[in-house]
Amino acid sequence: MDCEVCSILLPDGPSEDLLIRSTLDPINVMEVRVPKGKGIAGEVYSTKTVVNIEDALHDPRHFRPASDKSDLVTRAMVTIPLLDGDRCLGVMQAINPNHGAAFTTQDVEMFEIFGSLIAVTLMRLESQKKAILEAENRQQLSLATEIQNSFLPAPQVRLGEVSVETFYEPASEVGGDFYFWHQIDDGKILLGVGDVCGKGLAAALDMARGTTLIASTAHLCVSMNLAEWMATLNKRLCGVMKAGRFIAINAMLVCPKMRRVWLCCAGLPGAQVFDGKVWKEVVAPGNAPLGISCAARYEAANLPFSAGRQWMLYTDGILEVQNSAGEYFEDHAFAAALQHSNGDDGFLNHLVEQWRTFAQDSSYQDDATVLMITDHSPPPPDEIALTCHPDTLRLVREFIEAWSAYHGLADEFTGLLVLGCDEVMSNICKYAYCSTSTGRAASCRMESGPDSVRILIEHFGSGITNEDFQKLVAPPSIDRRIGGLGLHVISEIFDRVDFRREEGRSAIELVKSLQ
Repeated sequence: MDCEVCSILLPDGPSEDLLIRSTLDPINVMEVRVPKGKGIAGEVYSTKTVVNIEDALHDPRHFRPASDKSDLVTRAMVTIPLLDGDRCLGVMQAINPNHGAAFTTQDVEMFEIFGSLIAVTLMRLESQKKAILEAENRQQLSLATEIQNSFLPAPQVRLGEVSVETFYEPASEVGGDFYFWHQIDDGKILLGVGDVCGKGLAAALDMARGTTLIASTAHLCVSMNLAEWMATLNKRLCGVMKAGRFIAINAMLVCPKMRRVWLCCAGLPGAQVFDGKVWKEVVAPGNAPLGISCAARYEAANLPFSAGRQWMLYTDGILEVQNSAGEYFEDHAFAAALQHSNGDDGFLNHLVEQWRTFAQDSSYQDDATVLMITDHSPPPPDEIALTCHPDTLRLVREFIEAWSAYHGLADEFTGLLVLGCDEVMSNICKYAYCSTSTGRAASCRMESGPDSVRILIEHFGSGITNEDFQKLVAPPSIDRRIGGLGLHVISEIFDRVDFRREEGRSAIELVKSLQ
């Protein structure tokens, strides 16, 4: 420009103060800053118009601190905006032409041409900085995702006769949902799903805290029940989480040896179980999420593992996803997905496919997690048929013991069932069939309900009626009493005993409450 000094002034962050970069080194060293709206440069930046002044030193708009910090005596000055369409990227100034007292119209036109080139360069630099920042953010998010995933166990695992498979999809690169499973020394399996309040990195950090504490305390489930473990975990989380933050967890403790399941729900939808015919919600006490109050108490449901071949835990992100019509997945689609299942090993894939199809035109608002447990233990038969003879009674005992063990009945309860049925079968052998009978066929069927166990024993010998049974178990003081001790044992063990004759065979129905 054949002038004494040229400068470029660019906005410095959100304040939009203009920071001077000049061909005059002293100004660069001092990092001269022009406050927003001050000076000729501030006016050009806001109005986006060119200003050409012959005597800038005496112009009231002149910002003196910039020239006062150097030996420069400002006379003529031309200031132009650096434009990207309607957006001003900064301004450029040329000061004191060497060829005259003022900048000519031709000088201004040449300076504007230079300014256009500089504006293009600035836009290119801005784009490069944005691309670099986005790449850095992607790298950081990728690293955060990798770190967060390191807190999660394998998505699929086989633990003896129990398999675990999961579906996990955060709404963004990092999220607050998680799942866990831990095999404990005595063969128990602790597993569940969790949902941290909030989203993003803060939720991811709480997720890391939660999964770490779960992993470090899982072994306590050997010596304490699930409700006690949840209370212990809650107290520890209360000590490390900030006020107002919490973690909702549904935890399940499976004992394959005892064939029992304990379920503790703390702030999440209840579990689902497939009973061989339909999926249904597991009835369990509701509890407060963890990390809110150290004094919170927790309760767990105690259920037989045989209540279903498959069990499912999930976070509310599965239910609360919306489609393009504004409908929630839990309104109808979730029940429909469960209804069209036969409990096969591909159910989780089926559910996820239905979920994705439902939400394909909308973005996820929340993380979504599902944990599926499948029991691969072969069930014992529900019925045994045999020839009624004293030597075969042991087969009935073994049948009842195997069935009861699979259905998670307590040893004491099983022992009573064995004792009662043994008395029934002994009486059939002694009295229902005469000594000359050859067929002597009998059968025993067992069924488990939510509140009781039902046993149906059938035979083709001589049967008795309910009236006969009442006479046989009458107290010893009654002269008409003719029964032995075995019938009293049967009447004391079972809550209901029913004798009937059906289609040429005798049936004895025995019902014992689980309460």
